[in-house]
Amino acid sequence: MAKTTIYYFNPTCELAVANGSFSYMPPLLLQEMERDLAILPFIFGNENDFVLTENLPSASFLQRLKDAGFILPEFGRLSELEAMPDNSPDAICPWGWSPAAHFKLKNLKEKCASEFKASPVFAWKDEHKFVFERETSLNFLNGILDKNTPDWFVNRTMTGVKVTTCEEIESLLKQHSAVVLKAPVSSSGRGVQIIRKKKLNIANRQWISGIIKQQNYLIAEPFLEKRTDLSFQFRILPDTEIDYLGYSIFETNSNGQYKGTRIHPDLKIIMPENNTHELEEMIRTTANVIMKALKSSVYAGCHRGFLGVDALIFSDQNRLMMQPCIEVNSRMNMGILVLFLQKKIHLEASGKFELFYGSPGEFLNFSTIQTQLNPPKLKEGKLFSGFIPLVEPDISKKFGAYISLETDR
Repeated sequence: MAKTTIYYFNPTCELAVANGSFSYMPPLLLQEMERDLAILPFIFGNENDFVLTENLPSASFLQRLKDAGFILPEFGRLSELEAMPDNSPDAICPWGWSPAAHFKLKNLKEKCASEFKASPVFAWKDEHKFVFERETSLNFLNGILDKNTPDWFVNRTMTGVKVTTCEEIESLLKQHSAVVLKAPVSSSGRGVQIIRKKKLNIANRQWISGIIKQQNYLIAEPFLEKRTDLSFQFRILPDTEIDYLGYSIFETNSNGQYKGTRIHPDLKIIMPENNTHELEEMIRTTANVIMKALKSSVYAGCHRGFLGVDALIFSDQNRLMMQPCIEVNSRMNMGILVLFLQKKIHLEASGKFELFYGSPGEFLNFSTIQTQLNPPKLKEGKLFSGFIPLVEPDISKKFGAYISLETDR
């Protein structure tokens, strides 16, 4: 009998973890983001599953998705899903667990099967916060570097340290051309500042003091000469086995905030001056090292479900190197979403998954124009080219998500 999973999109889970309150509410703009993009987890589901959303997509939009080759789950409001019979959902899969998510989903959790109730993620515990913290990610990285790792892995002088004062940060600025400061718990490049001057200004000091007051410390890393961002995607199974799903290559803005993820990335195009076979071997080796380290990590002890490890290919004195763990994301992420999305996309197609932000109605106008200019086309039952919005464009939405495909490889 097919299992049933309920998916819930709450990408502000790290903010909720940092806050710690069961009644946490994200800032208004982020509430709008979660509401506008709420149906996105449909990409993970099948016809037996459900996606929790208070604004149900229209029949016409769902038909557009079906015409594009998607097999869709059901969509339901919280009150409707709470009325399901006991044991009808096998599990709940939010974007990420937090005290607030546990509180919101408390009635749904009681409807789930016994296997889910026995999982470490069924009830929030204080130690679960540590799997979201950057200090834990740093410890995980140091554990990897303590082993006999390849000489093209980052060395200890290029990794982060925990800091609690402005004086410590200014001391690091004397040693490095720039320093990246990161809040202990944040997501998608938020809670990050790049300091390029040798002295902290008033705004820097205020931001640093605010984070330390809220979360007790910062992680400070030397700024590396980035060649490309990538993320290794895993799933920790109920028996603690580690399932490697693949890697994704994503793009960020100048402040490190997420912009989009490449679909079927071609390393020959992304890094044309480098040997593609060597790059592929670097990526394979790194994935194996991370997977082995995960098996005996705190993540395997406390977490179940999807997990991403952000990494970085960078240059140091004209040599290509790998930072294998910038941070660990103990939750779903857009890279995992794109790996699932690629199953519906023809292997000859490439492109990007991107998020959109604008004034109300701008995503509707953008989608209308792009669909007219580049209508979706299928080949052998899979998406081959064109523009496809992945959430319903309407006059009220500020946020959107879409894929844009091409086939000129």
